[in-house]
Amino acid sequence: FRQHGLNSNERVALAIKLRADNDFYSQINHLKQRGLDLTPQDVESLEPFLPCPKDSGGKVIVNKTGMGSSAALVTSIVGALLQFFGASSLPMIDQQVTVGQENHHGEGLRIAHNLAQICHCYAQGKVGSGFDVSSAVFGSHVYTRFSKNVINNFIEDVEARNETVKDGLSLAETDSFQLVELVTDADQKWDCSVQPINLPEGLELLMADVCGGSESPSMARKILEWKKKNRETGFLSGYYWRDLKRCNKKIASLLSDQYTKKPFCDGLVRDGQMIIASRTAEQWKKPMPSTWHEFDGSSWDVAMQLLDLRMAFLESRQNLKGMGAAAGVPVEPDSQTALADATMKLPGVVAAGVPGAGGYDALFVIYVKGPPTNGGKSDQVRDEIGNLWRDLSNQDNNTVVCPLSVRAAGSGGLCASSLQW
Repeated sequence: FRQHGLNSNERVALAIKLRADNDFYSQINHLKQRGLDLTPQDVESLEPFLPCPKDSGGKVIVNKTGMGSSAALVTSIVGALLQFFGASSLPMIDQQVTVGQENHHGEGLRIAHNLAQICHCYAQGKVGSGFDVSSAVFGSHVYTRFSKNVINNFIEDVEARNETVKDGLSLAETDSFQLVELVTDADQKWDCSVQPINLPEGLELLMADVCGGSESPSMARKILEWKKKNRETGFLSGYYWRDLKRCNKKIASLLSDQYTKKPFCDGLVRDGQMIIASRTAEQWKKPMPSTWHEFDGSSWDVAMQLLDLRMAFLESRQNLKGMGAAAGVPVEPDSQTALADATMKLPGVVAAGVPGAGGYDALFVIYVKGPPTNGGKSDQVRDEIGNLWRDLSNQDNNTVVCPLSVRAAGSGGLCASSLQW
């Protein structure tokens, strides 16, 4: 109260205003209403925080893009309240921090992560993967979830006490004390791990909102049920899981180790835009001009290392598609396979595939950035991918592919801002 110039005996109300980034919800209707194309440049031109459209009866139409909106919402509210009441300190957007501030902010992020995980699990009624909340707090990283027993007992106790509560949430005094101890991790029970991971300068991410087909609900649950059922007798279930784990480790290793070495990074920055981005992955393998000499960090060397990442993603896709076929779940449906394969044939594209739990509604692309376009807001490779998706959408009325403006955030994550709404 003193922090905000209030007396402790004053009656006050706390107003919370929520705004959703455009990339959390489909912008296809907004683009069509404005007569705009489904291209990266036109998506970038939309004003921020657009409301969800409404039907003829005035009901809001919510079409999520699968970017973890519920976890981001919970994490944002938790972080805002902790920051507002001075319970933790979060980094400011684009702020240069000292080592001391970084440690202070690290503690604030840890507290925000723990509390947001508890809130999100309580709202969902279960302990899920935890990755959406963790990535909303810490940005891009490799994540190992905490053990379920870290928060299960607390959540079960709160649920039992609130069985008869219709609206809101009631916490007993003992619950409040337990919550503080759990969030601050006085007993060091939280055993999750976070290993930051970034795309090197010169590589970029593009995501697509795909509207087509019919999404199968609870795909992850069905896959896990299939895995459990076939644990003892199914060769393929064990093979797919083991090989998928190998592929994921290979991808993480390339990004966190091999792609951080100076010769590779220097070569990608030097030759990525003009040489590598102008050629397809198939052309990377063939004899090239004299600039493609075989030495550490040469254009050819960088391209060969990028092919390692491409192959790891292709093998990952094969495992996911095979696993889905065996379990009767469309993890990578044929329509998405065709879209990803067509995208991977374009110059500069390293890999494309279906993110998250799979399905019909999204696609990711990792590519080598081409020469800048649109005043530096886009680049030639990004534009060509968008043009392909636009043309495919025009050819098939049953499938609409719309690029999102989200990019690789690097260390990103939860931070405070001074936006005046």
